[in-house]
Amino acid sequence: MVYTKAALIMSALRSFFVALIPKVARRYFKDLLESLRRHNPGPQLGSAKHSLIPTQIYPVGTNFYKVLNSATREKFSGLGLTPATAVASIGTCFAEEFAYFMRGRGYNYVTTEKDVLTASANWGRVYTVPNLLQIVSYSAEPSYPVFLEKTDQGWFDPLREAGASYSPSREAAHAAVLEHRRASREAFGQCDVLIITVGQNEAWTDRATGQVWATLPPQTILRARKEDFSVSEFSFEENVIALTQVVSTLQKINPAVKIVFTVSPVASYASFSDIDVVSQSFANKCLLRAAVNNVVASQPGKIFYFPSFEMVLCYNPFNFRADNRHVKYAAVDRIFSVLSKSTLLR
Repeated sequence: MVYTKAALIMSALRSFFVALIPKVARRYFKDLLESLRRHNPGPQLGSAKHSLIPTQIYPVGTNFYKVLNSATREKFSGLGLTPATAVASIGTCFAEEFAYFMRGRGYNYVTTEKDVLTASANWGRVYTVPNLLQIVSYSAEPSYPVFLEKTDQGWFDPLREAGASYSPSREAAHAAVLEHRRASREAFGQCDVLIITVGQNEAWTDRATGQVWATLPPQTILRARKEDFSVSEFSFEENVIALTQVVSTLQKINPAVKIVFTVSPVASYASFSDIDVVSQSFANKCLLRAAVNNVVASQPGKIFYFPSFEMVLCYNPFNFRADNRHVKYAAVDRIFSVLSKSTLLR
């Protein structure tokens, strides 16, 4: 290979600066350069060689949202979502953000019952798929049993967040549950599009009834009969089966409904099944994402996915290089710092 004089000079200068600048500083400046590259990614290209369009090639730098927006627009082409579309939402705390968005812009957001939070009916936050299935089931089945519990604050429905349903007496609580279930069915029946946000995968299950509680039982109940409960972590198969039942039951209530699933990017506050809440939370998020993917693929044109989870966690300029895939040197250093502090490695 023949080198030009300029190339030889540049090679010599590069070698000089490599020898002059410490490795740590070189890695720092390389990370800094990635930040500059991120904001000048060039046009997003496909691959003619592999017959791939631009949205099938991982987006570089600030192309990330452009590519995701283009792909989502294409996937949502059959959804028919407009400001006039009747939309309901149910799910974790991130589902509230969707409700705030719809209501704040005056869109056609279905509300059939006064809610302590922001949802189409007084479900409270719905964290797990099995609990979601219970709610959809009691909305569809008039004979679904009523479960009531009592604390110092009053009687409540354990299938919903306790704050959503306190009543002064058992009779009042029973009547309130029946009225809520009517409103719940109405919300599912009125909407053209239902947004479902799933987000958590650990729950407390009542051993006697088999019902999955909406949240951790109040401490007064746990102290009195903790042995009546078990902490459940649901498998991939259990989530797929439950989600499939959710969809089929909703379609019985409302045959024309279109369903949009999304996975909440909000991490678990705590874990009852593992000492490492960070790893456990992410494992459960990935499991839920895979389960949702399975169900979405089962009914194209009727069930859709919106990438909230990916938008928050996959675009990470702090840790990723400009290609949004490979990890910056500083992040690599943090990774191995944790490894060395956690083991005998030094």
